[in-house]
Amino acid sequence: MKKFFTVVPLQQRLNKYYYEPVDNTRLDFGEKTAFPILTAINGYVRDGEKFTVIAPTVKNEAGARNSQALREELESLAAKKGCEFTLELPEYEESSGIGAMTDIFRRLIEFTEDGDEMFSCMTYGSKPISLAIQMAIQYAYRVRKNVTIDCIVYGEIRRGGEPDRAYVYDETALVKLDEVVHSLAERRVENPAAVIDAILGL
Repeated sequence: MKKFFTVVPLQQRLNKYYYEPVDNTRLDFGEKTAFPILTAINGYVRDGEKFTVIAPTVKNEAGARNSQALREELESLAAKKGCEFTLELPEYEESSGIGAMTDIFRRLIEFTEDGDEMFSCMTYGSKPISLAIQMAIQYAYRVRKNVTIDCIVYGEIRRGGEPDRAYVYDETALVKLDEVVHSLAERRVENPAAVIDAILGL
């Protein structure tokens, strides 16, 4: 199943933007959204297909409000595509401590299964929660059977213009490069830098 990982933001006010896709035209959502993960859902989920969104959230007023906003946007998109979706909202502590992060990592990997197609968004949340999500995805890729990492997105807002501009980037190549580095280290390749340079030169 297609699994989309993101984080429920804690901003008091969420603004919607049209995110211009960079290097991946499938991310052209064509309308405004407060959640860049929707660019990936729109681009990769086929009409009538079921999918799951996993969005860790802090149990507070902002978390509740923004998780509801995410649900509403998902419902609107799913209705247009004739899709069914499941929204999972595992709660985590509003802390970047190792205990909170290892706990949410443990619960995130429970949402992964053999045969999953994995997607994520790195836009919202602290650096540790983004890392926990990335670790969960790479765990599934390495441990589960027939799992793919299809698209990792990052939404950027460039402020100061009239109006502000928003872009969505496909960062999947960075994750795949990390997998290559991991594989080279396991195999004790004598000159891994040369292999990486060759890959980056493609």
